[in-house]
Amino acid sequence: MLLLALLAAAAFPVGLLKSVAERRLSDEFDAPVTIGALSRTSAFSFTPEIVVRDLRIVQPAWAGTGDFLTVSRASARVSIFDLIIGDADPQSITVMGLDVALVRDAKGNSNWAGRPGKTSSTSRDAPSLERLLIDKGRFTLRDVKRRLDIRGTITADAATGLAIDAAGTFDGTPARLTARGNALAGQKAAHAWPFSARLDSAVLDLSATGTAAGPLNFRDMKMTIIAKGTSLKKLDHVIEAGLFGTQDIDLSGSVRHVGEDWFIDTLRGTIGRSRIDAKATVLKRGGRTKIDATIDAPQFDFDDLADDAGLAAARAKEARIGKRIIPDTRIDLSRMGPTDGTIRFSIARLLIRGGSVFQNLTGELTLDHRILKLDKAVAKLDAGRMTGWVKVDSTAATPIFSTELRVEGARLETLIGQPDMIGGAVQGLVRIAGRGTTIREAFSNGSGKIAFTASRGAMNRAAAFVLGQDLGGAIGQTLGNDDAMTPLTCAILAFDARNGVLRPAPFLMATAVSRGSGSGVINLDGETVALTVAGASKNKPVLKLVDPLRISGTLSAPAITVDNRPAAGKGSGKGIIGSIGRSIGSALGLRKDDGPAIKAPPLSAAGCKDMTRAALR
Repeated sequence: MLLLALLAAAAFPVGLLKSVAERRLSDEFDAPVTIGALSRTSAFSFTPEIVVRDLRIVQPAWAGTGDFLTVSRASARVSIFDLIIGDADPQSITVMGLDVALVRDAKGNSNWAGRPGKTSSTSRDAPSLERLLIDKGRFTLRDVKRRLDIRGTITADAATGLAIDAAGTFDGTPARLTARGNALAGQKAAHAWPFSARLDSAVLDLSATGTAAGPLNFRDMKMTIIAKGTSLKKLDHVIEAGLFGTQDIDLSGSVRHVGEDWFIDTLRGTIGRSRIDAKATVLKRGGRTKIDATIDAPQFDFDDLADDAGLAAARAKEARIGKRIIPDTRIDLSRMGPTDGTIRFSIARLLIRGGSVFQNLTGELTLDHRILKLDKAVAKLDAGRMTGWVKVDSTAATPIFSTELRVEGARLETLIGQPDMIGGAVQGLVRIAGRGTTIREAFSNGSGKIAFTASRGAMNRAAAFVLGQDLGGAIGQTLGNDDAMTPLTCAILAFDARNGVLRPAPFLMATAVSRGSGSGVINLDGETVALTVAGASKNKPVLKLVDPLRISGTLSAPAITVDNRPAAGKGSGKGIIGSIGRSIGSALGLRKDDGPAIKAPPLSAAGCKDMTRAALR
């Protein structure tokens, strides 16, 4: 009985499977499929050559009208047992009269992958194809997601091997696609199979050269990739890795693909002015993508992570709302797919237009179910460094941004940029949490603490007299030696943040000749400043400035003036002249100060150390 079963299998009339094949293919591609004839060339064989004539697959409804695929004659040598159970793995294929119209929509549905929503198989073995012959096949490809619209020919023979030549458009620009592979004519499936592919266009030139573990076995291959283009976004149209718009790219790398996993052994090149050297693994596990990468950048400019349109939009926004200190970087990861991972990075030299105190940056990015955290962050400054962490939780409807950054060993003269006015060692703390789709939006409604402290420094002596509202001392110092400095004994610029509004907690500065404290608010939504500084001199001033100092404007462009707002019904203050006039009148006893007196802070500097510790806690 076993022998009879084997003989029946060897002589199985495959024509009986014609209607079964039509039904299965129709279900697979969600479109009508017809087969003119299905036969075998030998009457008795366990691996017969199966011949299909006049195969036609209609285009599925979502892909348009016409035919998806037509074939005049196709033959394949397969195992009869695999054919009967519906899992044929052909050893050789010959195709004549091929005409195929490939379509892929913006959502990624493709007519060649079968019906939309079908779960793809990730466990199929690599093909064991040993022979492939295609006689002057024709194809069109309309890939909306990849922005590729081309038409061309595909041939395969024993002399020239596999050849694909096509022309059309890529991202709206003229493009040409070519691909080559060694001839499949009796080659063993386990042997390495060389191949190459190239896309040439005005916005991207991409080439790949490598070897597959066997003919058409792209599940197990290694290759060298070279990409030159106007943006990483153009490259992403092809590789679909979730990349974004950048400046011009010139990258090359060595890549391996094993099963569902990718291994980027090397990736070097430039993005704008930035230079990078990276390696990574991208694994598919449990339906999620897991990335482990290391990126070293000899030099890096964050502006290179935006394309020209993005930079132009940022400049237009800045022109409309004014210059801002807090970056407008987007942090919304709610649309990110099932991707987790760790990226370690090291930037040896930061390139920042206009100059910056930041010199280099290192850290570690982790992503876990749309929660991104920058940890172990260290930024070297001109003097000192900044350390800390940043976290973005995009699991909620609006991302939650939180951070704690500390500044150590920095210098006031470096941060403020006026070494002839003030100097000294400074420490700082930024601890903020808020909701928003950008860092700027999160700060504009965030709560926490921002503090900077300094001690054992120096301040311009004339400015110190102004701080103490000693107009006589300031005038005398300016007329004498206006470059002279006086010791800065304590500076605590601490603010409590509530819903994006900063209030002094405390705002205190003390020098050898004066002391001042501030009140008011800084609104992070717009970065506007409205602070008043009242001061007192160590010695009784000959001419006291009766009006306190006022700090207004924005964080990027603060303005210091004399608060000379008059009491109701007293007329205009007439600027600094009015303030000096009132001060002289007060000194001569010719007038009384209008309005409630602003209490000057005590002169004692005791407790500065404790207040500094509290501000940075």
